[in-house]
Amino acid sequence: MHKLPPLTALRAFEATARLLSFTAAADELHVTQSAVSRQVRILEEFLQHKLFKRLTRRIELTAQGAAYYEEIRQAFEKIAGAGSRLGKRRKSAALTIAVLPGVAALWLMPRLDAFWRAHRHVDVRIVVATGAADFRRSQVDMAIQVGVLPGARARGLPMTRRMAVDWHGLRADALFPDALVALCHPRLLRRQPVDKVADLARHCLIHTSIRPDAWQDWLGAHGAKLAPAQQTLECSQYAVSLQAAMNGDGIALAPKVLADSFDPQQRLRRLFDGATPSAGQYYLLTPASRYEEPHVRVFREWLLAQAAGLD
Repeated sequence: MHKLPPLTALRAFEATARLLSFTAAADELHVTQSAVSRQVRILEEFLQHKLFKRLTRRIELTAQGAAYYEEIRQAFEKIAGAGSRLGKRRKSAALTIAVLPGVAALWLMPRLDAFWRAHRHVDVRIVVATGAADFRRSQVDMAIQVGVLPGARARGLPMTRRMAVDWHGLRADALFPDALVALCHPRLLRRQPVDKVADLARHCLIHTSIRPDAWQDWLGAHGAKLAPAQQTLECSQYAVSLQAAMNGDGIALAPKVLADSFDPQQRLRRLFDGATPSAGQYYLLTPASRYEEPHVRVFREWLLAQAAGLD
């Protein structure tokens, strides 16, 4: 390394030789003309060769300068190419993941910082999506969905939600089961106790629009149905529904994994016998053609480890 010329001088020489002008080189490098000229002289002294013929209104490369410039030009191109290839590799390590709104807001986002700290070379882009995953029409690499796999035997609460537009060439890794819990703030129970399912008729039931039939299915599984004049509150996402329950606005029905993430200290009261399983599970969907790509694999393994840490 001690045989290398000063790198600032090399840069000044390369620009001057390419443009054949101290003034143009100075403009490109955002320095003064005298600074460029001084750096070129430093390089000439280091090499012990004149690199330019300084004429009245122009400069020309000497024979030694022209030969040296050709080698320097190739070296600079290799350096630029190395940076470009590195940038492409970094770009190839970008992941776009379609995630259901509640899972994104309540479960995944609080954990992503730990992933980024451990895997800084992988850029993760979260796209909130409520519809079935479509890997052919959208720029999505992976998707987190909830539902029943094709051909699987359905048990528990009904789950008819379609997870993927086309299952051909997809692989599904199970993350965690889908089980619903009914929950509310304790002060609501102090005003109007809930000792049995029929007592729900006296309360406002908080619905979540992404799963509009959840309360009807849950009540049916418990031998009940919606009361004729049942008071209801509809929210767009589980995060909003759970916050409404925290505010005392009614009783929410939400997936246990999301309720536990929203309320880890269990300030909300879980009613009845706890979680009621549905026929579905949460899955990570990945095209088989990309399943073993390094950045896809590292995110999948991290995500499965996170899911395995659930109670």
